[in-house]
Formats: sequence, C-alpha cells, structure tokens
Amino acid sequence: MMIPSAPCTSAATDLRSAPHPAPARLAQDWRIRRAHTTDVAALKEMFRKLHAFNAALDSHFMLSEEWESHFDAAIQQALRGESLCLIACETTTGQPVGFALGAVHRDSGMWRYREWVEVEALYVEERWRGRGLAETLLGRACEWADSVGQTIVQLYVTASNERAIRFYRHEGFDETQAIMRKTLA
Repeated sequence: MMIPSAPCTSAATDLRSAPHPAPARLAQDWRIRRAHTTDVAALKEMFRKLHAFNAALDSHFMLSEEWESHFDAAIQQALRGESLCLIACETTTGQPVGFALGAVHRDSGMWRYREWVEVEALYVEERWRGRGLAETLLGRACEWADSVGQTIVQLYVTASNERAIRFYRHEGFDETQAIMRKTLA
C-alpha cells in the first residue's frame, strides 16, 4: 500500500455555495453538498461498495463486524462539523452517486510533522466515473483542508489499484511512503 500526499494550495471556500468547476468535456450533472443525517444509509452503501472493491484487491481491507458503528461515529463527527463528509447527487433525481470523507489526522507527538488531512474514503458509482466527479470531490476535500489550516492532504491507496494510483498522481499526489507487510504463518 502506498501513501500519497499532496499540498493543498486552493483558497478556502464555502463548500455549500462555491461550485468547483467540472471538466469542460462534460456538462456537470451532479450537485455536491455536505452530508446530512438523511444520507447515512446511502453513504454506508457506497462505503460498503468501496471496501468490497478494496478487499478484492487486498483481503486486509475487509470490513470488520463492527465497521458500521465506527463509520457512524465518523459520520457523526462530520455532521457536527468536526470533519468532512461530502455527498454527490445526480441533479435530476437526487440519487447519491459519490462521496468523500476526510478528517484532520493527528499523529504521535514524536514526529515534527504530525498533522494533516486524510481523505479516508473517496467513491464514485461506476456509471459516473470519467465525468470529473472524483476530481471535484477531491478538489473540495483539498479546499476544506485549506480552510481548516492544513497544507497537506494524504490518503491510502492499495498498491495494486493502478487506476486509482494514476488518478491520484494526475491530481498532484506523490508517493511518500510504502507500507511493507509480512504475513507470519
């Protein structure tokens, strides 16, 4: 697994009102907003899909039996404004088509550089991929990072997820660390 990171230099904006430009090649047919309590079921379903895909690449990404309670806690933090959860919905139907989850990560005081925003999840429904939605969600996460005084955004990506690695590199992320794993018996 690689840990890419990218500096965020975009200006802070109000995520509810400032549109992040969609690529010129396609008209924007989604709306991104902060998640509401009524979105939790849809967010859980998309998170489940994301991790089913990740677990197919590496079984160590299988969700635990208690994943929903941890996910609920993360969503509650976002609903209180302590972290970020964005949901993208199709403009005509209102159906959820993607989301981003991010939080300020604080590492041990042993390290000089111990605080950054971590994108904990980024997901776009398959039929919506290639339309600029992932770029927009990631851009909004970077804008939020900047607005909370963080200049670094990091995320985890499975080493065998070549499409995601290409995407994150295209978005300005660089590999900064590799996690090595040895399975004992």
